[in-house]
Amino acid sequence: MIRDLLESETFKKLEQDYKFLSRAREQLYQLENDDYVILDTETTGLNAADSEIIEIAALKVKNKEVSGIFNKLIKPRNPISEEITRITGITNEMVEEAPSLGEITGLFLKFIEGSTLIMHNAEFDLSFINHHIFIPRKKELGSPAICTLKVSRYILPNLPNHKLISLAQHFGIPVKNSHRALGDVETTFELWFKLTPLLREKGISTREDLLKTIP
Repeated sequence: MIRDLLESETFKKLEQDYKFLSRAREQLYQLENDDYVILDTETTGLNAADSEIIEIAALKVKNKEVSGIFNKLIKPRNPISEEITRITGITNEMVEEAPSLGEITGLFLKFIEGSTLIMHNAEFDLSFINHHIFIPRKKELGSPAICTLKVSRYILPNLPNHKLISLAQHFGIPVKNSHRALGDVETTFELWFKLTPLLREKGISTREDLLKTIP
């Protein structure tokens, strides 16, 4: 009801004369207009303890617009298996001249510094980032993290599954380069802005409300 009022022509006309009314709109649309880094990794396996990161991609988003891109292939210490190549399309030849994780870590940390992170299945990506980047440096990830997998399960509990590609199909989001980090980041970017209006309908309009409701 409040959302309908803020989007009505009457409110928009009043807003032109009474600027303080804009604060109500800003509060309602905070989730959309906050600053984020949308992040994804590709790895050589499912367990961070015995697998490696072979690709990191991230989009810096401000007011729903992409303001920066981070996209790096990473050369692992051990060869990439045929199974991982089949899933991701990343071959040993592709990473032969790529930097090591240590060589790009500084750039990556600078890119995400101070930003709220958004990931699909955040627990997976964070397990690798923590194990391979933060724990060896005796640091902790200080940024809050939002998981679109958890958000979609909360909003759309009756879907058969909540895989990224399934959610993209549900919302009519074109999928390009699935299982490559940048392709999945771009899909997650589109997904996030399909989910935020549905969160508003449930009374969740701020990042703080979201993290409290869906930790």
